[in-house]
Amino acid sequence: MAAGVQFEVVADKNFDQLRLGFLKGSNPTAFKRLMSFAALNAARTLQKPMRDKAPKGETGKLRKKIIARKARFNNPAAVVGIKGGRNGVFYGWLVVGGSGTRRTTPNGTFTVKGVKGRPFVDQVVKQASNIDRAVESYSKTVAAYFNDEPFRNTILKFKRGNQR
Repeated sequence: MAAGVQFEVVADKNFDQLRLGFLKGSNPTAFKRLMSFAALNAARTLQKPMRDKAPKGETGKLRKKIIARKARFNNPAAVVGIKGGRNGVFYGWLVVGGSGTRRTTPNGTFTVKGVKGRPFVDQVVKQASNIDRAVESYSKTVAAYFNDEPFRNTILKFKRGNQR
């Protein structure tokens, strides 16, 4: 009969913060990439609930153009929302914010009624369950970096060669 002892080490939050601080100090580029990737994963968890809440028009293009992407400024960060511009939907801000007031042309021949906004983006973000899922995804990504060697190597790969 073989007797064995099994040890399990459970690290608390302070230990994980220490590991993150050490990574930030020793390899700031890897830290920034990890935080950007974790933020993007958190934003991706909000993408589906936001698509589900979006109003569906005749084409459904507004729902399709709700995307999660890396932020342009203040990195590490991520953005989830309606993609505007050339390949997006130009009217997304009108749907969310509404057009406000009633307007009449200068000669009084044409009247445009105001459209009430549908703030589905705010509704999704204000739900505690959605935010909890996003925070959980963020923390799982950081934990996977420290515990999973192939995942860590994926994060550390750069587009310009394999620098570490």
